[in-house]
Amino acid sequence: MAGYPRSYFKFAAALSLALTAAGLTGCDGLVGTGTPEHHQRTTEPEILQRGERLYQLHCAACHGDQREGAENWRQRNPDGTFPPPPLDGSAHTWHHPYWQLSDMIRYGAEARGGTMPSFEDTLSEGDTEAIIAWLQSHWPDAIFEAWVRYDRNHPTREDWERDMGEPWVTH
Repeated sequence: MAGYPRSYFKFAAALSLALTAAGLTGCDGLVGTGTPEHHQRTTEPEILQRGERLYQLHCAACHGDQREGAENWRQRNPDGTFPPPPLDGSAHTWHHPYWQLSDMIRYGAEARGGTMPSFEDTLSEGDTEAIIAWLQSHWPDAIFEAWVRYDRNHPTREDWERDMGEPWVTH
């Protein structure tokens, strides 16, 4: 290897490591840029139609046909619980990372003092993903972008629990 400066080999090693890491980033549901798929709005008609159908079947009775939520969703019920919030981007739904939105649909909110039932035995993970995709397809661009930033900051349960200083109770 005579004739090459030592810095050449350091550069080559660093480049090799960077290319290997970049190649692995495309795995596990990440698009080529290393961005989770759910950070891109889906435009696939079959997913959006499935999400809408499932929402109307399982969610609209409480959250409204137009995702408007209960009129007084910020005021506690007599039993201390809150009414169903809007899911149209006007309420706090976008303050929940993707894993938490999925968790709320699959397992409900009863473990956290809410009234939303569990759909674990009714909806598959794919069903849940379709509902979230459909809901987010209606959010204003600014809300969706704010949600992406929030989700990036809390990509795992552990990240959220560390930042919030409290556990996320599943069931």
